[in-house]
Amino acid sequence: MHNKNYDKANIRYYTLITVLKDILAFAIAYILALFIEHSVINFELGPRYILGWIAIITTITFLFITKNYRVIWRYAGTSEVLNVILAHFLTGIFLLLINSIFDFFSVSIALIILYSFFALSFSVLLRFYRSIFTTLYRKISDTNPHPLTNLIIYGAGFTGSTLAKRLIHNSDEGYNPVAFLDDDPKKVKQTIAGLRVVGGKESISDTMHKYHASTIAIAINNINREQLRNIYIACMNAYATIKVVSKMSDATDTFNTDAISLKNINIEDLLHRPEHKLDVSLINSLVKNKIIMVTGGAGSIGSELCRQALEYGCKNLIVYDHFENGIFELNEEFIRKYDTSSYSLIIGTIKDREKLRATMERFRPDVVFHAAAYKHVPLMESNVDEAIKNNVFGTNNVIEQCIESGVSKFILVSTDKAVNPANIMGASKRLAELIVQSKTTDTCNTIFSAVRFGNVLGSSGSVIPTFIKQINAGGPVTVTHRNMKRYFMTIPEAVKLVLQAGALANGGEVFVLDMGDPVFVYDLATDLIRLSGMVPGKDIKILITGLRPGEKLFEELRFNNEDVDHTTHSGIFICKLESVNLELLKTTLDKLQRAIITYNLSAEEIERIIFEIVPNTYRNI
Repeated sequence: MHNKNYDKANIRYYTLITVLKDILAFAIAYILALFIEHSVINFELGPRYILGWIAIITTITFLFITKNYRVIWRYAGTSEVLNVILAHFLTGIFLLLINSIFDFFSVSIALIILYSFFALSFSVLLRFYRSIFTTLYRKISDTNPHPLTNLIIYGAGFTGSTLAKRLIHNSDEGYNPVAFLDDDPKKVKQTIAGLRVVGGKESISDTMHKYHASTIAIAINNINREQLRNIYIACMNAYATIKVVSKMSDATDTFNTDAISLKNINIEDLLHRPEHKLDVSLINSLVKNKIIMVTGGAGSIGSELCRQALEYGCKNLIVYDHFENGIFELNEEFIRKYDTSSYSLIIGTIKDREKLRATMERFRPDVVFHAAAYKHVPLMESNVDEAIKNNVFGTNNVIEQCIESGVSKFILVSTDKAVNPANIMGASKRLAELIVQSKTTDTCNTIFSAVRFGNVLGSSGSVIPTFIKQINAGGPVTVTHRNMKRYFMTIPEAVKLVLQAGALANGGEVFVLDMGDPVFVYDLATDLIRLSGMVPGKDIKILITGLRPGEKLFEELRFNNEDVDHTTHSGIFICKLESVNLELLKTTLDKLQRAIITYNLSAEEIERIIFEIVPNTYRNI
């Protein structure tokens, strides 16, 4: 555990050492000034030596007042240098004043000026000796082969200059900054931290060739996703390895080593659209001081729903999942951040109605987010009965128990695969949506809604983790079709929109999240290979394997006959749905229930029952 007392003791120790060094340096500065003024140094106590002690004490005092003993000098900039100069300037003014007021001293103005000059010189030398010697070393060793990776820094502002200083003083990080790039023409040809600003995006290739650099570090504060992607594309065209500065927004706050460090750029940073704005008031109205239950709480979406529910101040969180290892890992994460009384972990399946009843009756949740589902398309194609048991009847169990336990809101986490489904997984999720729609009646006090969105980056079993494993194994990266497209969104962003959609729910709606334009999966694979510092097709092959059973070239977020309305949130739309044929739905569910209980129907026959009620534009049965 971090020891704050140890840190304070360390700070006091280094401050004391610095003060003692300064006292010695200023004493030498005053003796030098005396020697130059008189050519002879008389060590007898007299006005000049009394003034010398006053000079030293005054200088130290002004250095404290201007906070020069609180600076990490290896990351210092112009303002810190000006503070040193200010402290010595004030010292000189003070010495001149007391010399003119008190006749006792009567020293020459030249002595005071000489002392101020030498004291300032020693101050700068003591504080910037590392920078001075490092710069000299770099100048001397520039003609020799350098063992470090030559690095170009994109962004010649505060963050970039601080990164340059950090890397110059920390050669163990393995990078040798050689030049800056910046799109501001006013900065071109300037020198920052001893490095030249040579141009903007158009100069990337020439600069890499000139300085024998292979890596570019993007160090721009407050950069948006679109700007980052444009820079990324320009760097990729020059076959550069790309790094970004971590915690860039924190860099103006502190000079600590964690704020200015390099990390790999994330695929999430390169989505082809800006992030959606967050309406905290909507989330607060749904979550704050409420009892929240999340089924499938150990999954990718479910666990993020749990994190954000706690972050936005829910009264209590009930995590419900049958995945023991996932629950364990979530607890290991939460126990470090939250009081254990703020959440409860329940091992259980949504197929067990009695366990659901016991859980909801015990905790009395206000809002239930239903994220529990089997989601892997090929597996559900070969396990039709389990897809129906879990995704359809498991959902129905949760819904029925919400009504019985008086839950205020139920939000189904749905998928774009439920639209014109070409597979059992998508069809089972569409059936779940139909059940949600069917439960909205005047006699029901629970508000039921669904939120439909596409793929999330980084979820377990999704393309990104799969691609990364394949890249780490040396390839090939497998893509089922060159023209396959998918909608993508980051997990935290998707969950924030789910929470906001939940707040907007009035009953029976299916909300659709604005996921921007679909992305070619092949391009995603190419980006990931490049982000790993390798060349697609050369270092890592991309293998086209062909469409799997139940897989479509592209997914849709709404049916053709569904109209879409705007909501008060720009990233959330609401589908105008056709009314549900309640009799057909009930008949279908009865048939399916008998089939999976008795096992007297084949998977193909179960499929026929499902697609009697679910549109099957892409399904041949």
